[in-house]
Amino acid sequence: MRRRIRCFTLLELLVTIAVIAVLAGLLFPALQSARAAAWRSGCLGNLSQIGKGLELYGADNRYCLPHCSGSQNPAAGPAVITVLKPYLSDNTGVFRCPADHTSSQRPEGSYDWNTFANGRKMDEKTLKLLDFPMPVMGDYDNFHSAAGQTSSKNWLYLPATITREIRK
Repeated sequence: MRRRIRCFTLLELLVTIAVIAVLAGLLFPALQSARAAAWRSGCLGNLSQIGKGLELYGADNRYCLPHCSGSQNPAAGPAVITVLKPYLSDNTGVFRCPADHTSSQRPEGSYDWNTFANGRKMDEKTLKLLDFPMPVMGDYDNFHSAAGQTSSKNWLYLPATITREIRK
């Protein structure tokens, strides 16, 4: 007896392709959301490492923060990446946020130094402005903003165990 092989009809093939396209369309936004969450998490990890490098710097310098340049005052001193590089095993990769696709255009990296913190003591009392904790570093731009948000940045507060994501 001969076996008869049944082939797909054109209609069955088109319906199968349409179902796969619909499923892929539903899956891609979820994957993008997961990728953005991973980038935010990587960014917070980078800021935490930079904070630990700042604490090592402070231990060598009477627990004072360095004088570094930032967007508020570009002439305030050297870039924070230059000052902290020896305290981070010469790893400059921690200064690049995974969500910042333009970080290669800025030699100082993805994070901006708060020049108001220059030379201040590294204690919670000194690092407050009007009774609010003062961040020492944060995202240079709104890398983590989702659709409909005006701002979403990660900030580093000292002690380095405190990093926050603030969304507006």
